[in-house]
Amino acid sequence: MLGNLLFGVTALFYIGLVIFNFPKPVLAGERAMGYGLGLAFFGIGFVVSSLLLMFFLSSKNVLDWVSTSGGIQNLVLWLGWISFAAATFFCAVFKWEWHGEFPMYIRRLSLTQAEIWLPLLMLVPAALLTMERQAGMAPLFVKIPMIVGFVISLIISLGLLLGWYKNAEKQQLARIEGVKTQNDKLHNEHLEYIAEQKPTDPILNIMALTGRFHDADVREAAVTKVKSHPNWEAELLELLDNDYYHTEAYTFIDGNKVEHPELFVEPLNRSIRRLAAKIRDQIKESNNLQDWHFENYGIERLLRAIDAQFSASGMDFRASIQELRKALDTPKPERFNKVKFNITPVVDAWLKAHP
Repeated sequence: MLGNLLFGVTALFYIGLVIFNFPKPVLAGERAMGYGLGLAFFGIGFVVSSLLLMFFLSSKNVLDWVSTSGGIQNLVLWLGWISFAAATFFCAVFKWEWHGEFPMYIRRLSLTQAEIWLPLLMLVPAALLTMERQAGMAPLFVKIPMIVGFVISLIISLGLLLGWYKNAEKQQLARIEGVKTQNDKLHNEHLEYIAEQKPTDPILNIMALTGRFHDADVREAAVTKVKSHPNWEAELLELLDNDYYHTEAYTFIDGNKVEHPELFVEPLNRSIRRLAAKIRDQIKESNNLQDWHFENYGIERLLRAIDAQFSASGMDFRASIQELRKALDTPKPERFNKVKFNITPVVDAWLKAHP
């Protein structure tokens, strides 16, 4: 009874798929959307109902004539169902629309109404195998159509896998090309923006482009433009004393030498203490603390710059860095007690290396 029901439901979805896909659809506008939804409905219904039917056939041991091993029987049954379901659905799809990444033989099979005859090669013999018969035996008129259907389904499915791989590769190459195009555009925009800067424009405008991780030509152009200002070091020192933009200067001093490093000691210490105060206030007042908070302040760049060009005798930053470290331990609102800032181990490592 259950088998008949499953065969019936599968047959209904099969007939619906065939009828719905028989006249050439209008593949434009709202009708195209309707066609796609209808094809998906009958296709998915056919796949699901045939899956349930496959479980029933498995319980009936319909492939006992293939091998005495139950494992091999189940493997053939599963492989057959997956190949058969995929082949039937995509032959219905490719009957009216085509994607060039897939092998052309799938297109040719689709045009032979494969969504009609392929299920018959598989389902009719399967139905006959559930009837009373001698175990391990099946007549040729049952075995041959099923074997042919299995082989054709497997060949189509292999072609679908190949097409999927080629399509995925094509999309990946398109994404890579898109990113490259976007990066090239941004690169050129950076160079143009730097070239537009005048000696009277604030160096803050291009400070972000002087970082060590920018493209070499962009960075070199930005640094050259900054140093074209007659009093560029004075402007940099003034930036370090700015309440809002002092951390922007860290980008420049990380990897770009200044001519008078001794002049930067006190402004840097003031900047670090100002940063510590800002961190304390933000921790107390924040309603959304995350582990990545405070990474945008460039603390790692600052510490790297100190080691690279502000570590001579008499240049002492330990006290201000300790104050910064204590700020990171400011008591958090209770709901954020488990948050551990990623920048904290970086500061700890610096303090350990500079006892």
